[in-house]
Amino acid sequence: MSNFERRVYLTGFMGSGKSTVGPILANVLGYTFVDLDEAIAGRAGKPIPRIFDEEGEAAFRALEASMLRETAARERVLVALGGGALASEDNLRWTLDHGVVVYLRVSFQQLIRRLRRGRVSRPLLLDAAGQPLSEAALREKIEAMMDRRAPFYERAHVIVDINNQRVGITVDEVMNALRKFGKRH
Repeated sequence: MSNFERRVYLTGFMGSGKSTVGPILANVLGYTFVDLDEAIAGRAGKPIPRIFDEEGEAAFRALEASMLRETAARERVLVALGGGALASEDNLRWTLDHGVVVYLRVSFQQLIRRLRRGRVSRPLLLDAAGQPLSEAALREKIEAMMDRRAPFYERAHVIVDINNQRVGITVDEVMNALRKFGKRH
């Protein structure tokens, strides 16, 4: 059984649609869906913003790496990763070796539109006082984070550009890309 038949890791910047596309894609594949952020919150017994507040990003990233590696014990699973999960060489290499990594690539402008709405629930998009970033600060922060993370994302096995399209179209495009990948490997 190939890694593709065992595990699919869905990556991309926050707001790229991993948690929305993931369950539908898993259903189409006949896989179990795991949202790694939800699993981390469940294990920690608290929401991710509270983990960031109480323990810091480093503690969150350590728990994330540990739980990511636990997915190796599962087969026929699709794992939606948090936006920063693969912004570490160790995590990226590990996922590339243990499954097929699919990057949902979204334009900067589309990310701004999507994240403008949800920044209250995203710890990395809050200021030091815990308030949502201003529009200018939001743009600056997202651009800096994308610049740092893009080189990791771009190493995915499969890259699918996400435009302003319906979820079903995105799922179809990912399925087509996975089929092409499967034929080559």
